[in-house]
Amino acid sequence: MKKFGQIKSNIENLLANSYGKDSFKSNIKEFKKQVLSNKQISEIYYIYDDLSSEKGLSSDIVSDYVNESLEKLSNLINKNENKINSLMEWIDGILSENVENQYSDIDYVIYDNKITNLEKVLESKKNIKKVISTKKQNTVTESFNIPLSSMLKIATNTFNSEYSTISEEDRNELKSLLSMDKKEIQKEFNSLKESVISKLENRLNESNDTEMVSKVSLTINKINESKADLVSLYKLKQLEQGL
Repeated sequence: MKKFGQIKSNIENLLANSYGKDSFKSNIKEFKKQVLSNKQISEIYYIYDDLSSEKGLSSDIVSDYVNESLEKLSNLINKNENKINSLMEWIDGILSENVENQYSDIDYVIYDNKITNLEKVLESKKNIKKVISTKKQNTVTESFNIPLSSMLKIATNTFNSEYSTISEEDRNELKSLLSMDKKEIQKEFNSLKESVISKLENRLNESNDTEMVSKVSLTINKINESKADLVSLYKLKQLEQGL
């Protein structure tokens, strides 16, 4: 059986590279079926993300956190070999070769944890601890170029605990957006952009508050400069709901 971290790397590469193409919708549909709709596979997916994300965990708890997460991960993988094989068959049927494994340290601890490999296993655990002990730099809210993989984490509320506070309504909204192709996103973005700017301009005409007028003007400029992509569309929807 192919290691799960390699399968996950291949999936993320496929989704990122097919975004905006005709194949994206079918790939997302299969991804939802194979991963999001399966509680245990989505949990495996989440733990891989969790152990490869900067979290700023204290040194007092990081060892226990990593060991317990890896133990749970190992148990889940052992119990779901058939489902993982199905996931592997899907992605292998589309990609002709593997991409770089972004989760090699986790894979090594899970699949090669033998006494003869003890030194390498300990080194891999050390690398994992280093990553999750590093404090995350919060730059997501300022970027209009969030990777597709990050959007998937937000949309499903499964892959990254950072987004655990997102409401059910927001999760459903993001899932809906992810099912759209490039042309649909462009059409929806242009329509929403016109509506939002019209509402903001009405605010400008109705207000004598200099500070508010300045902020609204900056917002309009930012909207006009933004590209018609998935992230910009999501932000526009959030902005419209607040107007």
